[in-house]
Amino acid sequence: MARKGAPAAGSNATAGEAPPKPPRKKGRAARHGKAGAHAPALPPATFDAPLHELERDALSVFLYIALLPEETAELVKQLNLSQPGFRQEALGEVQRCDLLADEIRALPERRERILESLRKGWERPALATWALVPDAASDLLDACAGDGALALALWRVLCDPTPETRAAAVPFLERLAAEIYGPAPQSGAQEPRSAAVEDPLESARREAQQLARQMEEARSKLQSSEARAESARKKSEEAREKLQAWLKEARAREARAVEEAARARELADVAQRDLARAERELSAARSQDAAVDAQRLRGALRDLEARSGVLETRLERSRERETELEAELARLRSAVAAEPEPPAPSAPDSEQEQADAAATWLMPVYTREFYASLEGWDRRIQRAAFKQAALLAQDHRHPSLRALPLEGLPGYFRVRVATDVRLLYRRTERQNTIEILSLIDREDLDRYIKQAKTRS
Repeated sequence: MARKGAPAAGSNATAGEAPPKPPRKKGRAARHGKAGAHAPALPPATFDAPLHELERDALSVFLYIALLPEETAELVKQLNLSQPGFRQEALGEVQRCDLLADEIRALPERRERILESLRKGWERPALATWALVPDAASDLLDACAGDGALALALWRVLCDPTPETRAAAVPFLERLAAEIYGPAPQSGAQEPRSAAVEDPLESARREAQQLARQMEEARSKLQSSEARAESARKKSEEAREKLQAWLKEARAREARAVEEAARARELADVAQRDLARAERELSAARSQDAAVDAQRLRGALRDLEARSGVLETRLERSRERETELEAELARLRSAVAAEPEPPAPSAPDSEQEQADAAATWLMPVYTREFYASLEGWDRRIQRAAFKQAALLAQDHRHPSLRALPLEGLPGYFRVRVATDVRLLYRRTERQNTIEILSLIDREDLDRYIKQAKTRS
């Protein structure tokens, strides 16, 4: 199978033509046929090559020189590879080799299709049954890199000191001579006439044939040079297109990087401004909360002072009343001593007071919602909640409770437990019974009201 830039080999080559590249299968079959039993066994047909270990450019150029254009096109189609911005059938050979190299490096297990094409075109590797050291591998690559690879290989074999090795070149040279100069003359053929009696016409014919061979050889060399020049021009154009594509991609990546950097700086500035605004709002909120708390504490202090004054006034009046009652009691005792004993009263004042207290006492009913709302509060707040609930059961009008109705929920009330903690309850339809509903933060009152309206 002829490769890139090599003319197809044929068996009807005329004398003076450039030696065509011998087909691999034909050359190997002939050589092993001559060697007979001394030829080494072929390696398995499933030999592997770790192509994914190569760098991307090295692997791409190997595929470029080892595969035909139609082979790379078929492989790209089989593996369903594509390049953004290009149709699959419009890809150049260099682009297809780049795609195959990227695919092998990304997914090494997919290299089997490429290996099948290489096995089909080149059979087994050269010197497959011989171990190569690095120096021998370098010599092999240097020998095959130039145009005179065949002559250099023959020169090495013919210089070998072993006769058996030198004899291995004879069948190959005979076959090459038959392909280039034609078959050897028959043993019974007429011997050529001597030069002394040679016909001038025959001499002229030979000179003409020799001149024709030289002209054909020159024409072949010219065509070969033109083919190499055309191949070099195509490769340079493909390399230029590849470099232009790389440059375009690099510029696009640079533009995207600049755009992303500018966007990142803009986002950083916005985040910095948002952070500064949040810090200012937090500071203002803290100041406002502190002012509100201070104002509330001052109001509470004024209330306590007022209550203290009222209590002191009540205490003073109670003392005066006690003095008056003591004087009245002394007067009554003196009057009782002088008058007959009056009948016993129908009911003592203590029983009336107990009846009045029983009329104001309410039965607290602790709901599941209340017990669930206790979770998350510390024990101090929980004890305060039960204390306020007990005080609410004794006297719901007690001033320390500060019981206020919830706006928008008829029958719902709130009781102050701590500065920002409220206890919610409601009066039931049963007489002298209240339901203890929930212990919540003061800021959650609006949300609770909305949820209660939804439930109702």
